[in-house]
Amino acid sequence: MRTKLFILVCFLLAGCSHVFYQPSDVHYLEPLQFKLKYDDIFFQSKDGVKLHGWYFPTPQKKAKGTIVHFHGNAQNISTHFLSLAWMIKEGFNLFVFDYRGYGISEGSPSQKGVYNDAIAAISKGIELHQNQGLFVVYGQSLGGAISLRALADMDQSKIDLIVQDSTFSSYKSIGFDVLKRSWFTYIFSPLAFLLVSDEYASDKIISKITPPTLVVVSKKDQIVPKKFGKEIYRKLRTEKKWLWTLEDGQHIEIFHNGQEKWRVEFLKLLDGISQK
Repeated sequence: MRTKLFILVCFLLAGCSHVFYQPSDVHYLEPLQFKLKYDDIFFQSKDGVKLHGWYFPTPQKKAKGTIVHFHGNAQNISTHFLSLAWMIKEGFNLFVFDYRGYGISEGSPSQKGVYNDAIAAISKGIELHQNQGLFVVYGQSLGGAISLRALADMDQSKIDLIVQDSTFSSYKSIGFDVLKRSWFTYIFSPLAFLLVSDEYASDKIISKITPPTLVVVSKKDQIVPKKFGKEIYRKLRTEKKWLWTLEDGQHIEIFHNGQEKWRVEFLKLLDGISQK
């Protein structure tokens, strides 16, 4: 039994896709259900894979900015776009996209693949932005790790704010942490450092990040514990950085119902950056 479990753990860690990527091609929610106007955006990843996203233009005459949203590891944009959809009526355009293998984006996810997708999505977001106000890259959970790694290899001069919400910087470290949580995988947890790749992790490149950066953690986050976000904050060398710690709310719940105060604080932060 122990031998079979060992083989299973090795397979899962080596494959990575089962551990870090849980895509779905089912559209669970549609923007029109919430009376949100949008455009289907199709664009190519850096290596030619066809990707899909939704672009929500603000109804306000003059946009305050554009947000590129990197969602988490499960399902697709249809279950994630509502996290930041409230920003649309506040004057911000929103661009949310699916990594390869998610939704109707082609291909299958891998660390190198989603890295290529991230570079293409940020570039597409800048194109859609057209220098209207602030340009924000918002990464949630896995999306934080993906976006930060890509940004390190890009021109960051057009980025006004990076948000790292409930995320991590090392696939090895989060894999190790997850394996330690269960009694029947605890013994195999050190294998994460041998079998999981950090080739496209952001851990070693955080010092290259120059734009203002907001890190969000929650004391009750049981998926990505707050220590991972605090590590990102500690390694940041940018002149402007903030660490927000939620007492209530769990994983990527900063803007959920009951957390209205954080919406106000986020708008204040953006307004302060805009004035400078």
